[in-house]
Amino acid sequence: MEKYLLPEHMLHFGLNIYQFGHEACTSSHRFGPAVRQHYLLHYIVKGKGSLTSEQGSWNVTAGEAFLIYPHQITTYIADKKTPWEYMWLEVDGLIAQRTFELCGLRREHPLWTAKNPQDSGEIKQTLDSLIAEDTTRPIKLAGLTCLLFDALISHGKGNVVASNGDNKHLDQATTFIERNYQNPISIGDIANHCRLDRSYLSRLFQKAFSIGPKQYLLNVRMSMAKNLLQDASLPIKVIACSVGYNDQLHFFRAFKQHFDLAPTEWRKRHPPNSECIEL
Repeated sequence: MEKYLLPEHMLHFGLNIYQFGHEACTSSHRFGPAVRQHYLLHYIVKGKGSLTSEQGSWNVTAGEAFLIYPHQITTYIADKKTPWEYMWLEVDGLIAQRTFELCGLRREHPLWTAKNPQDSGEIKQTLDSLIAEDTTRPIKLAGLTCLLFDALISHGKGNVVASNGDNKHLDQATTFIERNYQNPISIGDIANHCRLDRSYLSRLFQKAFSIGPKQYLLNVRMSMAKNLLQDASLPIKVIACSVGYNDQLHFFRAFKQHFDLAPTEWRKRHPPNSECIEL
């Protein structure tokens, strides 16, 4: 069972939901090697299986979830004796990116585990409601997705935990970035806003997200640029300015380096009504 959404339904919400579904796999069912364009979260309802990427291999069992990152080559295989049954959600946008970071998920550590086994029930219940919902109600779907994100953050064993001071500074920095990415801000501006030394700010980001503040800012800008490119009426120059680039050529270079495609080519390959990858 699969259900699809058109990304333009939620263009400026900061959250794009592309597809979701539920599947009981057969013995040794395999998918991949494959590359995804968006985040793809799988929650295991029953059984077990394995995930393999360039970063490593992980065994995943009922009550756990695994995250596939955009442009990451992965293969996942159901167990031969007790094949998994899972529910999935394909998303991107600032809210999704921030949620997965707060859950402590990284390409090197894509496995979500609950602090307590009983906490997984809320994840399953929310996904059940999401998958049962009609795709003609995108705002309700967005609300259910946010409830899912909240449950993942609240109940995840690997949540990003910092000291009170560090947590406050990180919140200040990420909030400043998310509110000002459309302006030509620098890492110095972020550090000054938080009243921190640049080196200390970089260490905080590396500890929490495994990337520096410069890469975090770039990821936010590129995520928003990708969302805006779904609106065919917006010129590339307007999109560049909207994500903090006064120089259109600079934006072109940054986007191509990030996605291996120029903005114009990305738009051609991802029209608003394009179908999502079938699982």
